[in-house]
Amino acid sequence: MRIHYLLILLWRRIFCSLVFLILAFDSSPTLAAEPDTLLFSDKKEERQASYTTLQQSITEKLKSTKNEQEKDNLLMQQQILFRLVELPDTPEQFSTTRIFSELAAKGSLTWDEFEQFLDHHIKISLDEKKNSLDLENSQRQLKMLHSRLTALDSNNPEIALLQLQYAFKLRKHGLQQKIDKQLKDALEEAKKIYPLVLKKTSVDGQRIATEEGLLAEQKVRFQKSVDDSALSVTENNIRIQEQDNILQGYLGKDLTADEKKIRIYEEAKLNELKVNRLLSESKRQENNLKQLQQAQKVAWYRLLNENPDFSELTDLSNDILKQLVLLKKEITDSQNALFSLEKELALLSNTTDPISPKTKKLLQSINSNIQTIFASLILIDKEAESLDHRSWLLGMAIDLKQTGIGAVVTRTREATSTAFERVLFILNYPILSYSGATLSLLILLQVIFIIVLGLLITRFYGRFIHRLGVKHSWTEQTIHLTHVAGKYPLFLLLAMVALSSLGINTSSFAMIAGALSVGIGFGLKTIVNNLVSGFILLFDKSIRPGDFISLGGAVQDGGLRGSVVQMNIRASVLRTNDNINVIIPNATLMESQVVNWTYTDEKVRFKIPFSVAYGTDSDHVKKVIKEAMLKTPIVLKHPDPTVQMTAHGDNAVAYNANVWVEGPNARRPARTTDTILSTIYKVLNENDLEIPFPQLDVHLRSSDGQSAEKDL
Repeated sequence: MRIHYLLILLWRRIFCSLVFLILAFDSSPTLAAEPDTLLFSDKKEERQASYTTLQQSITEKLKSTKNEQEKDNLLMQQQILFRLVELPDTPEQFSTTRIFSELAAKGSLTWDEFEQFLDHHIKISLDEKKNSLDLENSQRQLKMLHSRLTALDSNNPEIALLQLQYAFKLRKHGLQQKIDKQLKDALEEAKKIYPLVLKKTSVDGQRIATEEGLLAEQKVRFQKSVDDSALSVTENNIRIQEQDNILQGYLGKDLTADEKKIRIYEEAKLNELKVNRLLSESKRQENNLKQLQQAQKVAWYRLLNENPDFSELTDLSNDILKQLVLLKKEITDSQNALFSLEKELALLSNTTDPISPKTKKLLQSINSNIQTIFASLILIDKEAESLDHRSWLLGMAIDLKQTGIGAVVTRTREATSTAFERVLFILNYPILSYSGATLSLLILLQVIFIIVLGLLITRFYGRFIHRLGVKHSWTEQTIHLTHVAGKYPLFLLLAMVALSSLGINTSSFAMIAGALSVGIGFGLKTIVNNLVSGFILLFDKSIRPGDFISLGGAVQDGGLRGSVVQMNIRASVLRTNDNINVIIPNATLMESQVVNWTYTDEKVRFKIPFSVAYGTDSDHVKKVIKEAMLKTPIVLKHPDPTVQMTAHGDNAVAYNANVWVEGPNARRPARTTDTILSTIYKVLNENDLEIPFPQLDVHLRSSDGQSAEKDL
C-alpha cells in the first residue's frame, strides 16, 4: 500500500509538469517594443510614405474615437508628426564662411570691417558652445526615450506617441550634429584667416586719440555712477536697518487683523528697499560694462597702430579681464539676490493673512522692478560674455603681432584653452540649488580647503602655545587652558567662513544665538558655571596641577585628599593616595573650602601625639625624642623638630613631637605618622621610659566607716 501511494504522488507530479510545459509553449510571448526605423530612415521616400500612412491612420482614429484621453494622445501624435515632416534633412548654409572669404580677399581692412569679423567670430564661438551643450542634452534625452520605449511591450497604447517622439529627437539630433560640424568648420576657418585679417587692418593715430578721449569721459561717468551707487546703497542700507527694527517690534505679539495688514505692508516696503538697492547696483554694472567695452576698443586701436607698446597692451588686457571676472560675479550675486526676493514676495502674496489694496499695489510695483532688473542683468551678462570672447581674441592678437614666438604662444593657448574651459565648466557646474544659492564642485573644494587650512592652523597654534609656555615656564594647566581658549573660537570662526562659502547667511545665527541664550541661562547654568570657574582657576592659580589638597573635611569624615593630576575647562581630576581618580567640577573647587598642602612650598609640619607615665623626667623625654627625630631620614633638620608637653592626662603626661617633612612624605600622611610613632615607641622602650595604659583605682569602705583600699 505504501509503494502504491508513492507511485500515485510521482505520477501526479509528472502530470503537473507536463501541463505547465504545454501551457508555456502554447501561450504567445509578449515582445518588447523596438524603435520604428521607417520614421527616421535615411531614405526620404521611405520616411514620407511612413508619415503619410501614419497620418491617415491618426485621422481615421480621430474620427472614430470617443475617448477623450485617446483623442488627446492622437492630437499630440499629429502635432509631433507635423513637426517631423517639416524637419529638414540638412541645415541651412551659414553666410559666415562667405563673409570670411570676402574679408580675406581684400587688400586692406577698415576698423568697421575688422569689427564685423570679430562679431562673426564671437557669434560662431557662442553658437558652437551652445550647440555642444544642446547635443549633450539631446543625447541624454535619446537614451531616456529609448529606455522607455524598449521597456514597454508592443501592444502598449503609449508606444505610438513614444515612437514619434524618439524619431523626432533622433532626426533633430542628427541635424544638430551637422550644424555642429558646420560651426566647427567655420570656427576653424575664422582661426585660420585671423592672422591675415589682423595684418590687413590698420587704424590712424587721430582716431586713437578720439577713442581715448571717449574712454576718459566714460571713466568719469563710471566713477560718478560708482559714487552715486555707493551713496544710494548706503542710504538704502540705513533705511533697511530701520525697516528691520520696525518689523522686530511685531515679533512675539498676538496681532489683530489690522496690525497684520500693517506688518505685511512693512515687509513689502523692506523688499522694495532691497530691490531699489539692486536697481542702483545694476546701473553701476551697466556703466562698468560700457567703460570696459571702451577700454578694450582703445586697446584694439593701439594694437592695430604701427608701433604698439606690447607690454602696456598686455597689462591693459589683463586688467580688463580681471574687472570682467568681477563684473560677472556681481551679476551672478545680483541674480541670486533677485531669486531670493522673488520667493519672499511669493510668500507675501500667497499669505493667508489679509492684505490691503495699498500692499497689493506695492507688490505689483516691486515685481515689475524685479523683471526690469532681470532683463537688464541678462543683457549685461550677454554683453559681458561677448566682451570676454573679444578679450580672448585680443590676447591672441597681441601674441600674433609680436615676433615669431607669438605664433607659438597662440598655438599653445589654443591647445590649452579648451581643456581649461572644460575644467572650469565642470568645477562651476551647479550640483545643488537652495535659497537662491548654488552648490558647485568648486565651492566644495573651497570648503575642504578651509577645513584643511583650519586644522593646520589649530595644530600650529597648539605647538606655538606649548613652546611659548615652556619658554616662559608656564604650568601645564596654563598651557592647556590657553590652548583650549584659542582653539574653540578659531573653530567657530572657520565654521562661519565655511558656511559663508556655501552661500549660507551666517547673520541668521545671531537670532538663533539670542533665542538659545535663554535656554543656556537656565538649562546649561551648571555647565557654564563650571566653565567660568575653570577660567578663574586658570588665572587665580590657587590650585595647580601637582598640588596636594584636601577637600570636604577629614578623610575619615568622607572628605577627599590627594594630588591634582589634571585641570580641564569643566572639571579637575584628583588622585587619592589609594590611586583612585576623582573628577571634581570646577565650581565645587571655587565654592568649597580647599586645604592646599603645597600652595607655597611642599614643607608640612606633623604633630605626632604620644604620652609617658607620671614621674618621668620631662627634660629627658624631650631630649631623647628630639635626638631620635633628627636621626629619622624623613624628618627635616631645618626647621628643627621640637617636643612639647601638651597636657596632664588622667593616666599619663601628653606630648607632641612636631616634625617637618616635605615632598612625597608630606603627601603620605598615614605612612609618615606610622614612621614617626614607630620611632618614638622604639626610643621609649630603649630608654626604659614607661608608656602608660589606662589604670583604675577602686576604694572599698567597710560597714564600720573605715576604708579599705585595694588596687584592682
